Amino acid sequence: MNCAEPKVESSSNVFVENLHTARKLETTYYATDRKQLTDFFWFRESGIRVNIGLQNINVVPLYEDVRHDGDNEFVLANPNVGVEEKDKFRRVLETQCR
Repeated sequence: MNCAEPKVESSSNVFVENLHTARKLETTYYATDRKQLTDFFWFRESGIRVNIGLQNINVVPLYEDVRHDGDNEFVLANPNVGVEEKDKFRRVLETQCR
């Protein structure tokens, strides 16, 4: 059985690329702070130029304190929560919460 590649037809105002044979395009960009702005572009084999613009790059999350009411007392006083679970809960409170 001979498998021929399917014929692709399109109008003149449509760009067509074979994604099985097209080059994979990658760009390494090193972001150093959250206020960066950059532009770059890729030339595709089909003749398309892809413009990429990045702004307000935020690779390091910024956390801020929020006021909230916790239910810590409810969880720790709940008779249906086991001792091991309460110990795990306390460790989370001590190591991950303010």
